[in-house]
Amino acid sequence: MRSCFSELKQQLHHRLQKSKSRVKFVRHAIAGSALCLIGTVVAAVASAIGVTAHELIAFVSTPCLMVYLPRDKFSKKELANAAQLDAAARGCVLSHDLDTIDRLVNRLHSAVEHDRQSIRIGLGRGKDKNVILEVVKDLRKDRAKFLDGLKELEDHICLLFKMVNRARKLLLEEITSHSSIVS
Repeated sequence: MRSCFSELKQQLHHRLQKSKSRVKFVRHAIAGSALCLIGTVVAAVASAIGVTAHELIAFVSTPCLMVYLPRDKFSKKELANAAQLDAAARGCVLSHDLDTIDRLVNRLHSAVEHDRQSIRIGLGRGKDKNVILEVVKDLRKDRAKFLDGLKELEDHICLLFKMVNRARKLLLEEITSHSSIVS
């Protein structure tokens, strides 16, 4: 019985110490949290006072500073820059034409490769005149389509150069018309 009581006493003492340490921990945590809360409130109030003071200074000084800013010249300069950028942007819409030219070049390249392959096949068959005559007949038939494709490619390239030159002209006109404002 004594050993049981002794063991029970030790367990109760151990649990009592554990409970006391938990109470201490909670008290310290509450005190620390309270200090953090007080510090946060003080910092928030100080920053609110600082922001309010800066806003008041800005509100009072803005009308005084507006007198000294060259508003009219500044806005004209920005409008001139915007017009120049708009003119430059209008000249950058050539991607559709470039895609068309790329497709035409690919189509002509495919036709040339097809003709080369046909000639290789015809020459690979040896001295069979019928095969060579068929290859020559196909080449003559495809020649008109190939020349039409070349003409179409030439037309698109000329149109592209015309559009590039028009865009350059508009941009130069914008730059020269606003050069007096910018400088």
